Amino acid sequence: MSVLITGVGAVAEQPRPGAEAPWFDPAAHLGRRGWKYLTPATRYLLAAGNEALGRRHDDPPLTGAAAERFGVVTGTQYAITRVHRRMDAVLSAEGVRGISPAEVPGFSMNTPGSQLAISAGARAFSVTLTNPVTAGLEAVHFAVTALRTGRADVVVAAAADQAPEDHGGGGEYDAAAAVVLSARGRAPGTAGVGRPLAEVTGVLSRFLPPAPAGDPDAAALERHAARIAALVPASAATGLLVVAPPAATPLALAVRDAVVKAVAATGSTVRDPAEAVREARHCAVSGLLELVALARPGAGPALLISVSESGHLTATGIGNAVGPEFT
Repeated sequence: MSVLITGVGAVAEQPRPGAEAPWFDPAAHLGRRGWKYLTPATRYLLAAGNEALGRRHDDPPLTGAAAERFGVVTGTQYAITRVHRRMDAVLSAEGVRGISPAEVPGFSMNTPGSQLAISAGARAFSVTLTNPVTAGLEAVHFAVTALRTGRADVVVAAAADQAPEDHGGGGEYDAAAAVVLSARGRAPGTAGVGRPLAEVTGVLSRFLPPAPAGDPDAAALERHAARIAALVPASAATGLLVVAPPAATPLALAVRDAVVKAVAATGSTVRDPAEAVREARHCAVSGLLELVALARPGAGPALLISVSESGHLTATGIGNAVGPEFT
């Protein structure tokens, strides 16, 4: 079964030395009302999700049979970290009276994804994944599995993060991204389904255990790399991106080298392998931001991998779906 990307959306903070104005204007993305008591990460996610779905925030939610076949899955790492820290400080200093009832729902990790599901009318499921770094691409993995097993016809795979307070010093920045995935041949006209941008050719999530010396287990790395290389059809040249935080750079380089070797074994080559490793500056959203950039006509086949310091890796194969067979 073909799984198609039919819509994308993203908002992302970028380094702006000396900038005083906030990087994100909720009113510009969400209108004048309906977001005052939502956390920043929730606002980001609604903006990215609405853009991907081609809807306004005040549009009515989907209803009926289409809503029952429409799901949302969200990946995050830090979406509620600042909320927890603030509540902890207020409770310690003032007690429960210092907490506004309006901000209590923000305590839950599920809040951003649930707000998107409510706003858009997704009734098949709303799921939140929380692994560091890899959660964004894990949302794509979950969505593809749901589509292929018939749990939904359309799924928004999204990610949102509000980096910790010292994010500027740590090189981490706020962001949200979303892709609309649909199962080709099911429910034409459902929310977000338009002309395909790209095809998800395969997904894979694995754990790479360390060897006794601390390096990645060589046999496991070779085995996982072969599986990753098989996510895209053999072609003249395949793109490769490995997204990882600075602490996981040695592991990311090892994964890159193993995948380049595995791709060569299939008769293909990797385009610009020296440029393949990129820093995960936007936490768990980083991989999904790269997927949004890759989901464009003419981008060609590509392998996108997120790697965490703990050894988790999630890979997505992307193909160019824009052709007469997909229209």
